[in-house]
Order: sequence, then structure tokens, then C-alpha cells
Amino acid sequence: MEPSQEILERLLTKSVWTSEEQAWMLEYLQETDQHALRQLMQEKFEQDQQQSTNLPATVSERLLAQIHEQIQATQVTEPKLNWKKWFVAAAMLILMAAATLIYLRSKQVQPVPVSKITLKQDIAPPSSNTAIITLGNGQQIILDSAGKGLLATEGNVQLTKTAEGSIVYQGSSDKYLVNTLNNPRGSKPVTLVLSDGSKVWLNSESSLRYPVAFGAAERQVEITGEAYFEVAKKAQPFKVAVAGKGVVEVLGTHFNINSYQDETFTKVTLLEGSVKVYLQTNGSGAIAIKPGQQALYLSDQQKQTAIQVKNDIDLSAVVAWKNGFFNFDNADLKSVLRQLSRWYNVDVVYQGNIPKRVFGGEMQRDLNLSEVLKILEKNNVHFKIETDKLIVMP
Repeated sequence: MEPSQEILERLLTKSVWTSEEQAWMLEYLQETDQHALRQLMQEKFEQDQQQSTNLPATVSERLLAQIHEQIQATQVTEPKLNWKKWFVAAAMLILMAAATLIYLRSKQVQPVPVSKITLKQDIAPPSSNTAIITLGNGQQIILDSAGKGLLATEGNVQLTKTAEGSIVYQGSSDKYLVNTLNNPRGSKPVTLVLSDGSKVWLNSESSLRYPVAFGAAERQVEITGEAYFEVAKKAQPFKVAVAGKGVVEVLGTHFNINSYQDETFTKVTLLEGSVKVYLQTNGSGAIAIKPGQQALYLSDQQKQTAIQVKNDIDLSAVVAWKNGFFNFDNADLKSVLRQLSRWYNVDVVYQGNIPKRVFGGEMQRDLNLSEVLKILEKNNVHFKIETDKLIVMP
């Protein structure tokens, strides 16, 4: 079916659709030649541009370029491509173009330099690490502004920064001195080497509280957020207190802890060695997990009541964040956006009724936010960036 000017006018002027009209629209778009539809959209846009004396040519050219770009983004040749998504996207693009023209005309926009027009905002990925170390005396060290070399001395322990940006503690102390490493939203992961040689990667919006030197009885740290541990094998046990959840005890092992407050579960995933997981409520009932297993803390009205063990975990997906990737393993939309919120330092705002969507796959974390959103929009959800807000639209 060839698209007609009359049908296109109806799409452009119709602002509210009944369910019957929506079904008709989708059927019409399904039977319409895609190339002809795009051509007609372009002709209509150029016609409106010529008829409008209030629309600067530079603006209309950039709008048309954006529409072309978004149309091309929908032309993904995949074996399992859902054509219904393309129809909705096409209709949305038509309505967006019309709404933009109507708005600009109604406001009687005057020509302005194109450099002063912001048609689309974007947010770049973190370029540095803005983590802060709080020393025992309250002094704070901001890592991205600190040079390499010696940063401080706590007791007989030296705190240094390597050329690669890692933080290293070396030495021993008779005094019990505690430091806190806080890695905020919008910051690259930070690497920390504790005084016993254990290595920790701390994700964004996470913190680690630890002694500058461990005592003879045990080694213990406390975490909020997410961290990956490679624990040095020593005689003393190494314990990780998960704030408000429980305790993880190891000797020498590699494991990941995800314990963000806005996530449904606290997850302890073992990659190598062995781990014992305790409930914080009574400190008993330890459960041992093996490599490839994951322990989930189950809660009832904020009280930790049980630990569930899952098998055959995709370990590469769990530590993807440490290796520079997002990994969405059957993740719902809100779970995906929580990851984006921490990485790009944006607040997520939902408008209207957002349909349920499930995402899978992996993508690099060095993409601009708009590039990530383009990929997510293929699952029929729409976004808008406004300064430090990510607005989600149905």
C-alpha cells in the first residue's frame, strides 16, 4: 500500500488515538512501503518548512537530519526483528516532527545562531575517578586531583597512588586506624590494595570502610554498594560486613558483592575459592557456596530472614562492570536504568505508565548516554535527557 498525503495529514494532526484507531494505524503502517513512507515524510517536512516564515532554515535542516538519523536507527536487520516496534517508532517520528513545527510556529521563533540552539542534550561517560579517601584524622583526599606517589602516612602505613591510579597501603601499625573510600555516582571504578595485599575494585556509588593495617586476629572491612575482591591468602580469616545485610567470610578467594540499597537483593557471587555467608540477624547458620554459585539475601520488611543459593551463574556478566561493560541478563527496565543512573550520574524520572520491558546483552560503558539509549529504544521505550535528568516516556 502506498502512503497518501491525506493519510499523512491525519497522522500529523491526530493527537489522541482510540484503541481502534491505533489498530488501524499499525495495520496501515504494516502494509505501507517503508521507502515511500520515508520519502513522503521528507517531502511533507520540506513543504512545511517552505510555508513557515517563522522557522529558521538552520533549525529545520537539523530537525530533518535528526529524523533521518532516528529512522535509520530503526532499520536494524535482525532475524527476530519485531516489525510492530518499527511501526510505532515511525508514527512517533511523524508526530514528533509535526509537534516541533507547530511549537516553533506558535512561539514565532526568530532566527538565531545555530550554535545557541540545543536540540538534543547528551552525557558523556565518566572520564576520571572522583573517589574520596577519608583518613583517620578526618582529612580527605580527592583521587582525581591527587598526583601519583605518597599521599599520606597513617601510623607506619604509607598510602600511595600508582601511575595507573590504584591506591596502595603498605606497612604495619600498632594503632587501629580506619579509612573510608567513597566512590560517588558518575565516577570510574577505583582499585585499592589493602595492607595485607588483598585487592578491591569499588564500583560507582559505593563505599568501603577498612583499617589501614589489619590486626593479628582477623581482617574485616565493611561495604555498601558493589565491590569485587581478590583476597590474599593468610592465616587470619577475611570478613566483609555488608551494611544492614550480613557477613561474608573467606580465607583466600575471588568474589563479587552487589549490595546497593535500591536493589531487590544483596548478591554474593563466588568466582574462585570458597565463601561462607552469614545472616546478620543472629550471626549463625553459615552457608558455604562454591565457584559459579551466588548467595541471595532474602528479606521480609527490611529484616534479613534467609539466604538462597543459585547455581550456574554467568560469572562474566557479574563482573562486567569491572571490565568496562554493562551486562543486562534478563533485566527489567528499572534495573537497567539504575545502572545508568550510577554510571552517568543522572536521576531517572518516569512519565506516565511505562510498559514492562526485559533486556539482555552487553555493551561498552564508554558510550555516551544517548548512544546507550538508542540501543534501548529498539525495545519500544523512549527517553529524553534534560540536564542531569533522564526522562522515561511510554
